[in-house]
Order: sequence, then C-alpha cells, then structure tokens
Amino acid sequence: MQDVVTFDVHHGPELLCERLQDDRVVWMQNVGGVELVAVALGPSPHEFATLLRTVEAWVAERGLGSVDFDFDGRRYTLRAEPVLTLAA
Repeated sequence: MQDVVTFDVHHGPELLCERLQDDRVVWMQNVGGVELVAVALGPSPHEFATLLRTVEAWVAERGLGSVDFDFDGRRYTLRAEPVLTLAA
C-alpha cells in the first residue's frame, strides 16, 4: 500500500490539486467538513522530499505563509517565505 500525505489548505485546495496532479495521484478528501488535498506517494525514495519542495514553492507563490499536513500518523507545518517580485 502506498503512503498518503494530506494537506490542509484553507484557501484554494483545488489549485494545489491542479499543481500536483500532472505527475502524481491526487484527490480532494472531505474530512469533518474540511477539504483536504490527498497525495499518494510513488515508489521513488525521493518522492516525499520532492512533493514537499513542490508544495513549499506553491505556498510561497500564493503568499500563504504555511500549510499543515499529515503523514505517517503525525501532523506537521510546512512554512514558506513569500516570493518577492522585483519591480522593473
């Protein structure tokens, strides 16, 4: 059985699904009235790290600051600094 990571995204969970679905199995999951983004990890030993880097970049681009996620029965917070854009 594959491991699953669930992300608790308060603003735009469907956008995170779109970002991740190109090369992963991703779905929305309603738990207690909260929409979670669930991601099945593939067999690559680097899959988890790659997923977290992708989500971190997405959080930074959207200026969300952080997103909570559950993995292996534990809850974590992934923090990301907002992306700064330079004015021309």
